[in-house]
Amino acid sequence: MAQEYPCNWKNCATCAFWIANRDCDHFGQRAIVPSSSERGRCAIPSGGWRGSQRQANNTCSSWQKWPVLR
Repeated sequence: MAQEYPCNWKNCATCAFWIANRDCDHFGQRAIVPSSSERGRCAIPSGGWRGSQRQANNTCSSWQKWPVLR
């Protein structure tokens, strides 16, 4: 079942650095992933999570909003 995350939630699903299977709704207000356990690679330029596999609902202090979200 798909999981949706509002654009103001600071988790991997809404982060610019997260590389995974995701989409956004028509209004640019929610990131949509196949499930909350969806995993993707962290592409942060530097930091402890760089290159690691992270779940959609994980968080970190280096979050930046995914540009397709408003």
